[in-house]
Amino acid sequence: MRNLLFNLMISMLSGIFICLILFPLFALFTATSWSELAGQFKSPLIVSAIIISFQTSLTVVLAALVLGVPMAYLLATKKFPGKEILDTLVDLPICMPPLVVGLALLLLLGGESKFGAFLSGRGVDLIFSRPGIIMAQLFVAGPFLIKSSRQAFEAINENVTKASSSLGASEFHTFRKVLLPLARNGIYAGMVMTWARALGEFGATSMVAGCIPGKTETMTLAIFGYAMSGEMGSSIAIAMLLIVFSFTSLLVFKSRIRKQLPSTQRI
Repeated sequence: MRNLLFNLMISMLSGIFICLILFPLFALFTATSWSELAGQFKSPLIVSAIIISFQTSLTVVLAALVLGVPMAYLLATKKFPGKEILDTLVDLPICMPPLVVGLALLLLLGGESKFGAFLSGRGVDLIFSRPGIIMAQLFVAGPFLIKSSRQAFEAINENVTKASSSLGASEFHTFRKVLLPLARNGIYAGMVMTWARALGEFGATSMVAGCIPGKTETMTLAIFGYAMSGEMGSSIAIAMLLIVFSFTSLLVFKSRIRKQLPSTQRI
């Protein structure tokens, strides 16, 4: 009887949480007809927003992979003074409000700052440009790849590294041939989360890149712009597309990872 009541309580609380997710999604997906939805994607500006979002978010994933995996390896395997401070600094963008991130980048890269003026003098303009979008998205989304990759490196048994070293392998060889393959699932998870976060980034991007249709207008900026101007059909269409992309990518990733795990580790 106790177990029945406990399981009933758990099921009810879980059901409430699921409803908090499903009800807004239901409202969104029933707000327009499929024919109207298909017609929205004929707009060149909507297509442009989709292309810009995918170009920038995929570039962010590649940049986070190159910069984030070494950082994750450093935090997972090395001991040095100030490690906790560095670790906290890496996690800070996850906690910072995106608008604060955008303001900080705007102050750094704007023409009134010395660094911004230095870049502008050499023909590099990051404000109101796609490179600016990439910087903003990388700042916000990059830590997700670092956290996931770090956890994957930390989960590897130390004896594996010691065995590789005892056989005469260099640290780079061990990293490339042993640790990276063992940590690949964690790295893949970080890539998916980074991509999804970059694709859905709004606050920092709006501060740095503005909202120039056809140039710097991403999907999230387009959703906001269309909603504020009363064009709810266009806003709903892009929002639905974002949800479908995010849900599908997470579902495919989880399915592939589950197939790779031994049956005793599957959840």
